[in-house]
Amino acid sequence: MDKEAAEKLSILLMQINAKLDQSIAFVRDNDTEENYHEYRQVVGKIMGSLYLDIEEKLWMQYPELRPKKMNGPYELPENIFEPIFYTRNEEST
Repeated sequence: MDKEAAEKLSILLMQINAKLDQSIAFVRDNDTEENYHEYRQVVGKIMGSLYLDIEEKLWMQYPELRPKKMNGPYELPENIFEPIFYTRNEEST
């Protein structure tokens, strides 16, 4: 995979992880405590696998694509995460 394709994939994977994180907040605020904990555990495994099995390997191949928030040099435009699916209800945290 060339650098341009790797950059597109890296951004896509970060968008997917952001949506999964938002889905956890959505379930927390709209379902039972029991379902929330079960959902969070399953989605956490998915997010961990995306990060460890795909993103981390991609960034090892192209370290210049590692985002600043992950201690890398890549300046990530915040608007890549829009539209936001769900914003956490601060009263629930």
